Amino acid sequence: MKSLKIDTKKNIIRALVNSYDDLIVLQYIMEKGDRLVAYSKRKMEVAGEQVVKVVKIGIEVEDVEPAEKALRISGRIFYSSDKDIPLHKYHTLELKLKSAFNLGKQKIMTFQINMLRKAQERSPKVFVCVYEPGYGILYQITNYSVRRLYEVKHSVQGKRFKNESREAFIEKLGTALAEEYAKRKWNVFIVAGTTIDNEDLRKGLLKGMSVTYETVSYADTGLKELISKDKINEMISRTKVATQRNLINEYIGEISKGNEKYVYGKKGMEDTLHDSRVIQAIVTKDYVFKNKDVINSLDSNGVDIIFFDERDESLEQLQNFGGIIVKLR
Repeated sequence: MKSLKIDTKKNIIRALVNSYDDLIVLQYIMEKGDRLVAYSKRKMEVAGEQVVKVVKIGIEVEDVEPAEKALRISGRIFYSSDKDIPLHKYHTLELKLKSAFNLGKQKIMTFQINMLRKAQERSPKVFVCVYEPGYGILYQITNYSVRRLYEVKHSVQGKRFKNESREAFIEKLGTALAEEYAKRKWNVFIVAGTTIDNEDLRKGLLKGMSVTYETVSYADTGLKELISKDKINEMISRTKVATQRNLINEYIGEISKGNEKYVYGKKGMEDTLHDSRVIQAIVTKDYVFKNKDVINSLDSNGVDIIFFDERDESLEQLQNFGGIIVKLR
């Protein structure tokens, strides 16, 4: 979330969508009755011709639906920068990457403020290496800004370069990649080059490491190719699914053992809601919408709340436990 401003007195949120994760966060923020103002493209007839015009429109939120790479919010118009657009007409605004918006609420809850601030601070740590024979470029991507780290080069001979030159380059590249892998905990680590060289790296210097391999034709255009295929966001999504699965397996495994430090169900929540021993909670989006006071209470007590929002069997498993399980210290 970029350019985030939260006015708790007037209950107004202003921000710019900076990542696909931001769209997920906004699903937990927007509620029926909120007032959303954003820009929208409208087809209009001007001098007998159909033209697309960008107008500023405000709607009273009635429905929020996730779409592919967007969030669709529907409701009746209460404001328009164009006098030709009638008020009270039903309209759908679509928030995408780089969409600016203004959201007015009856009340902004504590957990919603914290989610927005975390979205502003949160930055998936993504490493990308794109390479071709003899030349590789290493990147770090955070908050969808790209930082070029450095290049790895090794002279290769002729069109069909000698095998020893290729092996020397792969060893040099593999050593650099292994060092970067060890430097920090990356959310996603992507290596993209030729199929045969990827295989040598996987079996050699990168053996046993959690690396995603992709194919690209050239180093100079490789990153653009990955972004155009949405590979990076796809990998981030897979990582989140893996996190959900690991957590639900831990929680259900402990519950099946009779571990009383893992609590679920309506009565269990009533008994532990204000228990200072609660350190973590995993919850579904549906539970949040129906039990915001519970979430707000947990959040106020400093509980680490993890939202399950990736469509996966782990989400269904959590729903079977009432949509929330809490962990005590």
